[in-house]
Amino acid sequence: MRHLLPTLCCILLLLTSLPPAWAQSGVGYGDWQLHLPINRAKALADAGSRVYVAAEDAFFYYDKELNTTALLSRRDGLHDVNVQTVAYDSLTRQTLVVYANGNLDVLQPDGSIQNLTDILRKQITGVKAIYGVSFNNRLAYLSCSFGLLVLDMTRLEVRETYTNIGAGGAAVQVYATAIANGYLLAATSGGILRGSLAANLLDYRAWTAVLPARAGDPYRTLATQAGTVYAGVNGDQLYRFLPASQSWEAVAGTSAGAFYQLASSAAGLLITDNQKVSVLTAAGQVRALSASAIQGPRAVVRARDGAYFVADYRNGLVRLAADGQQAESFVTNAPATVLSFSVYSDARSGVTDVFSGGYQDRYLQNELYAGFYEYQDGRWTNITSASLPDPAQYPNPKDLTRGVRTTNGTLYVGSYGQGLLEWKGAGNFRLFNPTNGNSPILSAIANPNYARITDVVQDGNGDVWVVNRHQRTNTSGLFVFSPTNNAWRTLPYFSGSENLDRLALDDNNVAWATQARQGGQGLVAYDPATGAVRYFTSATAPDNSTPGLINLYDVVKDRRGAIWVASGSSQEVGVAVFDDPNQGFDPSATFRVPLLRKGETDIGFPVLRGQTVLCIATDGANRKWFGTADNGLWLFNADADEALLHFTTANSPLPSNHINDVSVNDRTGEVFVATDAGLVTYRGSATVTEGKPDCAKVTPNPVRTSFTGEVGISGLVNDAIVKITDVTGALVYQTRANGGTVTWNLLDSNNRRVQSGVYLVLSSDADGKNGCISKIAVVEN
Repeated sequence: MRHLLPTLCCILLLLTSLPPAWAQSGVGYGDWQLHLPINRAKALADAGSRVYVAAEDAFFYYDKELNTTALLSRRDGLHDVNVQTVAYDSLTRQTLVVYANGNLDVLQPDGSIQNLTDILRKQITGVKAIYGVSFNNRLAYLSCSFGLLVLDMTRLEVRETYTNIGAGGAAVQVYATAIANGYLLAATSGGILRGSLAANLLDYRAWTAVLPARAGDPYRTLATQAGTVYAGVNGDQLYRFLPASQSWEAVAGTSAGAFYQLASSAAGLLITDNQKVSVLTAAGQVRALSASAIQGPRAVVRARDGAYFVADYRNGLVRLAADGQQAESFVTNAPATVLSFSVYSDARSGVTDVFSGGYQDRYLQNELYAGFYEYQDGRWTNITSASLPDPAQYPNPKDLTRGVRTTNGTLYVGSYGQGLLEWKGAGNFRLFNPTNGNSPILSAIANPNYARITDVVQDGNGDVWVVNRHQRTNTSGLFVFSPTNNAWRTLPYFSGSENLDRLALDDNNVAWATQARQGGQGLVAYDPATGAVRYFTSATAPDNSTPGLINLYDVVKDRRGAIWVASGSSQEVGVAVFDDPNQGFDPSATFRVPLLRKGETDIGFPVLRGQTVLCIATDGANRKWFGTADNGLWLFNADADEALLHFTTANSPLPSNHINDVSVNDRTGEVFVATDAGLVTYRGSATVTEGKPDCAKVTPNPVRTSFTGEVGISGLVNDAIVKITDVTGALVYQTRANGGTVTWNLLDSNNRRVQSGVYLVLSSDADGKNGCISKIAVVEN
């Protein structure tokens, strides 16, 4: 103990001199954050202290004690994405999570998650879907497109599968089930069927149709309340089954266009239809739960305290008081929708914008009026017609494509139909198109609502370059707007300039533009200073092969000035780079295809050859993020010849493997990933330090010895040489920063876990200048 005192005092002294941790992001380095709306709730399950909710775009739970919500993903142990429905078995205290592809997760009382892949692996011709779940005596009855599946919730194994149970052994779809008086009833595409639990239900002859099939397949809901089975008939009303007469009796006051759910409760039968939620009491009265927050009900449960929880397709999870009147809606701060055609992050202002509309792969209109969403300081602001309904505040142009923010904070956004939006805030905007703003922007046809802007970029002078795809022969589609002079100029026409898509400007303001995949091919370089034009339709690999550069999706300039393109065809390059744009008009210089030089397999193979690469982003260390159409997100080194990370829905919280766009916030290192199923962020380890280096940004600090993440030190001189030592000066670890940030996993150079103590971070540039010292305290649990 006597020997420990000097060391302990030293640590305490150093801890008191540590600068405060710099909280740049809500998640740690190498971690994910989901930015998914939860308003479109469709199913829910009351699991005691939590209510689990399946929304169209997310899966989350509401904690009754903390009165908070939390999104769930693979980061939390789930095994898939796109939850279809969820149900709770009170006997085994397990929650069954059903995914759209048939995969199942069982959330167990001890917090573990058991994955069941029986249905996922089942070879089925046609649709494989699970419509609903009911429980009885520790068995789960799954209503499926291929019949009825019985799951043992104790053994967690499939007990039976009833498939051809329709008339004459016909296959039927099962939508809901209920059990009463020793019988199993199923609402199917062949009517409502009934079979004794004591019979061999694998035999179709054990089943009897107690309600014949109807046109339009209206039998979608069943439930048992106080021993009586109820069925909702879409386009009609609610019926109860009378076993004595083997007939059905209509329930007065329950007519509905569509029934979404029937559920039993202590208060009576809970009825969810396409307009309302109501309770059928034991006295036969129908009482509506008429809170205004219920606008698109899909399901309801009643908690033990008498409160109701409603899955609402407009307002997310809604909690109603026992009287059914007072309501509270739980909707998290998130983008208004999952629509995310492109994303643009501006490190200067700290604002990231997500644009919702865009256009289809072959340039057809989407006709979306969903606005855009801004993220700053951990909060989202939605600029939509719902949040700003007055056109004098926001004009709501359709199919927003891409944008750029100038040094004074003004945002310029392209619309694929209504021109260019200059946005300075609500009520402070201009719209440039053939009928507004005195601009040269043209419509593709006589109708002015087809003024299609595909890309917007800013040059070093602060001018805004605008790509206007109008396809009018011999008429330029490339314009430059000067915010300073409030003036437009049209660049001279060159062949194909009426049919461009993406645009990047090199350090000499030479335009590198992809030609549209519909009616165009490859890439064109245009120098407005000299009028020089060069077309590229192929790239050369070191083996002298010349793969095509035809269907291009993106073009970017990296931090060294090189021009990178993303291609999309099995016969094309995947990615290619023009290393020195100064040689852009030299016929002997061309695009180069990077080859893998490091890894376990595919050494010498063209990077991402045969994959459809949709987008490219460069981080603070000049590393390349590539988003693909069906193979998720990749991180490569600066030269793109070594794969560093590969994320898919199988190993990350990505909601989809289709990556529409990716953008990096150079200030925080956050990587914004726009998928066709919504937006997520990954806390990357590369930033850009502007101005004088600041070595005080260490997070987390202090850190426990049990910490499994990465400690980040940001604010370093860009590409700094970094050494980590103990307080005696002994070298523990050495590396080079990714831009202005370095991360450390608490391992020394021999991959051994470091002991508790204070460690010094020494950094400088390659010349030994701009040095700084930071401290990291590692403490015992």
